Amino acid sequence: MKIAFIAPYDELSKLVQKISKEMKVKVDVFSGKFQSGVEIARKLESEKYEILISRGATYSNISKVVNIPVINCDMSSFDILYAVHEAVKFSKKVGLIIHEKIPFNDNFLSEVFDIELLYMTEYRSSFEVEEMVEEAIAKGSEVIIGGITTKEYAEKLGVKGILLKTSPETVRQVINNAVEIITLSRKQMLQAERLNQILNFSYEGIIVTDPNGIVTFFNPAAEKIMGIKAKDIIGNRADKFIPTTGLINVVKTGEPELGAIQKVKNNTIITNRIPIKVKESIQGAVATFQDISKIQDYEIKIRSEIYKKGLVAKYTFDNYIGDSKQVKTLLSKAKMYAKSDSTVLISGESGTGKEILAQGIHNASRRKDYPFVAVNCSAIPEHLLESELFGYDEGAFTGAKKGGKMGLFELAHKGTIFLDEIGSMPMNLQSSLLRVLQEREVWRVGSNKVIHVDVRIIAATNNDLFEAVERGDFRRDLYYRLNVLKLNTVPLRDRKEDIEELFDYFINIFCKKPIKISDKIKSKLKNYYWPGNVRELENFVERISLLHEHIPIEEIYRDFIGGSKKENVNNIEDSDLLIIRKGTLREMEQEIISRLYQEYGENATLLSEKLNISRTTLWKKLKKLKHG
Repeated sequence: MKIAFIAPYDELSKLVQKISKEMKVKVDVFSGKFQSGVEIARKLESEKYEILISRGATYSNISKVVNIPVINCDMSSFDILYAVHEAVKFSKKVGLIIHEKIPFNDNFLSEVFDIELLYMTEYRSSFEVEEMVEEAIAKGSEVIIGGITTKEYAEKLGVKGILLKTSPETVRQVINNAVEIITLSRKQMLQAERLNQILNFSYEGIIVTDPNGIVTFFNPAAEKIMGIKAKDIIGNRADKFIPTTGLINVVKTGEPELGAIQKVKNNTIITNRIPIKVKESIQGAVATFQDISKIQDYEIKIRSEIYKKGLVAKYTFDNYIGDSKQVKTLLSKAKMYAKSDSTVLISGESGTGKEILAQGIHNASRRKDYPFVAVNCSAIPEHLLESELFGYDEGAFTGAKKGGKMGLFELAHKGTIFLDEIGSMPMNLQSSLLRVLQEREVWRVGSNKVIHVDVRIIAATNNDLFEAVERGDFRRDLYYRLNVLKLNTVPLRDRKEDIEELFDYFINIFCKKPIKISDKIKSKLKNYYWPGNVRELENFVERISLLHEHIPIEEIYRDFIGGSKKENVNNIEDSDLLIIRKGTLREMEQEIISRLYQEYGENATLLSEKLNISRTTLWKKLKKLKHG
């Protein structure tokens, strides 16, 4: 810190040096008063001093001519007490002439020191001092307290003069103030510089105006977008250079304008304009804007980066909960598959953890440090699925983005792509997928260029793909390309021993404290059909976590199950068959199959097992039922 103290008298110089040394604060001290003090101050300013300190008339003169902070080491009650204590040694008839008004009780002062304070006033300029000294003497003052000029003139007239000195307490306080001001100033300068750097290096154009619409800031990006130099527009009204600007209106109304489209010369920009409010008073406005064409240019790059950041498999095999023999066998096989790059086909009902297995295989493979891209083939509209999977070139179709778009297979390069619900993929896209599997090459829509991709494909289905092949809904050659390594997930009802473990696992996720359930409820959970499998169990536990403090768990269970006949679905009750309407044997068979198909959640695999017939036979019967 560069601090200078300009002392009007030598004794003060010595005091400042002593106090600053005690405080361990470096303060450079210079002796000078009135005009000589001003000359010293000008020189110190050129030498980059951060703050100056002086007192009395010398401070007043300095503060008018320099552009750095100047602190007044103004007199305090302490200073007057010291001076009066010195004055009473010579006389009790005292006059007090000071440069600025100091808050103190003159009656209290007279009483404490038993003096007559015959004259007390303050002056504005040194030219008034002599007249005041003469007036104090005329009123009977035998000792006069004041500054250097006051003391010298009083003694010239034969009256004792006491110099109103600055006390050590005052010096200490003013040095502390100087340090605080410099510290705060540096912080403000650092914040201002940071803000300036942010604004100047922003890719967005930024304009700031004052309450009159006069431009006060215009960053380099604004210069480039608008084609206007900052030095030309700053200091002028914004609408003088930018006729289409809405900043003037924002200043007037105080209402923001967001997402406004604005024409500037040959450019179209998108602008946000916001009023600057300080305590509900509008102090100006700020606009941020970008060239729309640039936004379009960056969109593909930005989208690609966003994809890459999010394309991470978060699950491992540890997240597949269960200790049953079936789960152990499934995970053992999946871990072996992770060592290979061959295509995997995962089959199983919805909610049995097919994606967890896919992510676990990816995270246990050599591709774990590369993207994991999950695609739900049934969730993307058919007319968009091709461009999402394989990408497209610029101009491939109306509305195609400038520069084209990278497809999901390209984004998964060196990683894994997970094609969920592969059975719903349209036939026309199955041939394109077959080419990727065979050649590891993709063609973007509208492109004549082949792009090589290194991806591992894991597909999943909750339907029987072989039956789809038999029906002609799925390509036979694609089925055999996918069905290299096969995993069949196990429905929850077939691994009942895992239900309690899964229940506790989800309780730990949704509840802060463990929740105990009765053996009766445990038994019911094990006997329930669980058509939604683990996902349905998770939903049930989440419902318990929200309601168990207010509603008994038994009631929550009944409400969740809804009185379903599937609660004990392992037995086909005779009562169900008794209400079948009479008819031909074929008609009754069709009605039984129709009812049970609905009863089993339209799960052909489970129903075929329960009826002890092949899935193909069941499917044919269902097909006849459908077509009458």
